[in-house]
Amino acid sequence: MARGLSYLAAALALLALAAGAAVAAPPGPAPVAREVDAGRLTFPTGLAVAPDGSVWIASTQADRLVRFDPATSRRSEVVLPLRSHPAGLLVDDRGGLWYAASGLGLVGRIEGNGKPKEFPVPAMDRVRADIASPRALALDRRAGEVWFTVQSDGLVGRLPRDAAPRRRGFAVTEISLGPPTVRPEGIAADGRGGVWVAELGADRFAYVTAAGVARRVALAPGSRPRAVAIGPDGAVWATLFGAHRLLRLDPATLQTAEWPMPSAPRSSPLAIAVDGTGAVWVSELEGNAVARFDPRAERFTAVPLPTPRSGVRALAVAPDGRVWFVGSWSGRLGVIE
Repeated sequence: MARGLSYLAAALALLALAAGAAVAAPPGPAPVAREVDAGRLTFPTGLAVAPDGSVWIASTQADRLVRFDPATSRRSEVVLPLRSHPAGLLVDDRGGLWYAASGLGLVGRIEGNGKPKEFPVPAMDRVRADIASPRALALDRRAGEVWFTVQSDGLVGRLPRDAAPRRRGFAVTEISLGPPTVRPEGIAADGRGGVWVAELGADRFAYVTAAGVARRVALAPGSRPRAVAIGPDGAVWATLFGAHRLLRLDPATLQTAEWPMPSAPRSSPLAIAVDGTGAVWVSELEGNAVARFDPRAERFTAVPLPTPRSGVRALAVAPDGRVWFVGSWSGRLGVIE
């Protein structure tokens, strides 16, 4: 009887193969992080990958933007004015490099080998004790606009991608989210004319359009949302720095789901990026790792970092699918393959 059952099982397996049934493929190799020699970086906090595969790094305390070419391992740099303290970076679809000069209260754009074009934040024109500090950037490709958060003033700003500096007035339009204690940080464009903003100081998310704040989503006290990214399906992903969790927000229903990070309760997730397959990559500041989250399996894969206490504050996905990271404390650029 047992032999008969084995023959039957074999026959069914052959029929399934003949019918084109899917066979589970063996798991691929685990991702591995390695560091590359991109020269000295001084507390880098921003990272972006250009369409040509080159990697841009904001060497924040050195007031420099560093370009690293993975194909040749060559480095070049742009020296910014003293106390620029560049933070967020992005490369638009025309190849323009944008940076948030958190120390000078402006957003800049560099095209080719040209000089930076600077766009001051209107808040700088008001009487204040401190410099307005632009933090994170997002590109709305459909509208051709660049958005950014101003953490010091509870604002988001927006301006046309092809804007020109003005002698009088401002190219930047400000939208208030509330008092400075809101502390907006991460921002991501949804491609429909709006942006999702993480309000670090208020434990909530805001959806903002050109007309202002359209809706808000409250989180549990102490969540402290930091970075935001949009997946290929339109889902909003964010790091909850205080709760040591990854969050997914459905923009249609505003329903949320959360998963504890692999190193929780000692994770402190910060940077986030979503690749072309929909996988979510998250840096664990305290856990000294980058975690890959598979939304279908709802499973994390932790990738340890080569240098202890790297302090990864920025991630970026390259066109070839590789994930780049930069450590603020280590001053090292790395890649996950």
